[in-house]
Amino acid sequence: MTFESCEEQIFFVCHCGLWSEDCEKERNLIANPCASSTFTRILVGSLVSSTYALFNTEGIPSIYFIFPDLSVRMEGRYRLKFSLCNLGDVGEHNNLILNQGEAPINSEQFSDVFTVYTAKRFPGMTESTELSKCFSKQGVKIPNFIQQPKDRLFFLPVF
Repeated sequence: MTFESCEEQIFFVCHCGLWSEDCEKERNLIANPCASSTFTRILVGSLVSSTYALFNTEGIPSIYFIFPDLSVRMEGRYRLKFSLCNLGDVGEHNNLILNQGEAPINSEQFSDVFTVYTAKRFPGMTESTELSKCFSKQGVKIPNFIQQPKDRLFFLPVF
């Protein structure tokens, strides 16, 4: 894949939602115990990502969707559901052709199960992946953490 072929994917977006561990129930909202008819969002942050044309750790260009600030407000075991949509296309004279009214979901994928802890039970941060560090070096604004001696983690600022 080249970045030229990646440009054909510029109208793709990916939406992220929170689901139960068994993939049966959406968990984005929870009933507010203080008000009978209101709900509170459990998954917060940027829930939609446009395409990023980036190089991976081997220097190969590809398309990625980045969600740098997702947070889950309630402890438990969950999965993320990613829904890929195409908002439009490029016509024969490089003119933009947008989908009208709705954009079909092209693909859906669930993440592995992950655990959300209370602050008291939180085991600590893990070091950022090599791919995250690679993206950060290319200018993507994502927090990176480095493992220090004595198992202390420090925030590595993004410049």
